Amino acid sequence: MGELYLEACHTESDIVDHLPTFVELAEQLDARTVIELGVRDGESTKAWLYAMECSGGHLWSVDLSPAPTFPTHCWTFIQGDDLDPAVIAQLPVEADIVFIDTLHSYAHTCRELETYVKHVRRGGRIVMHDTELDGALVNEPDTQPVKKAVTEFCDAHGWKWANRTNCWGLGIIEVPE
Repeated sequence: MGELYLEACHTESDIVDHLPTFVELAEQLDARTVIELGVRDGESTKAWLYAMECSGGHLWSVDLSPAPTFPTHCWTFIQGDDLDPAVIAQLPVEADIVFIDTLHSYAHTCRELETYVKHVRRGGRIVMHDTELDGALVNEPDTQPVKKAVTEFCDAHGWKWANRTNCWGLGIIEVPE
């Protein structure tokens, strides 16, 4: 996976700037279990898989579309809706990191946050791509629907989050110890 990860880091994409952050987060948390919601063509998946191969961990990914093909043993792909109880039942009960990069609508993001926070261990992270996405790009009335959902979620829980504004934005929520 190392070669695929390095190639992804040097290929223009809507997430390229954040790929090293994923590996760094996994290293910092000594992550062994990551859940990825939204795969598309697998650019973020390459970074998470590289991190899991380095740590001896495992990545579980969910997407509506079929899986891309990667030569690795540390990956489980589930095709389906990430809010479907049958899909959720196939995922680990507890993860070090949950990465969300799916529909980008405000309502869907709110439901994902409330559903998947239960899967993140204390001290873990929820990572959100597209916090700077203009809602008009996804037929959403809110200017930045993902950012709005994250801000309200963190305010409701009394938690802090960091927002990196480059490359469509990346929100990182720390789940308190």
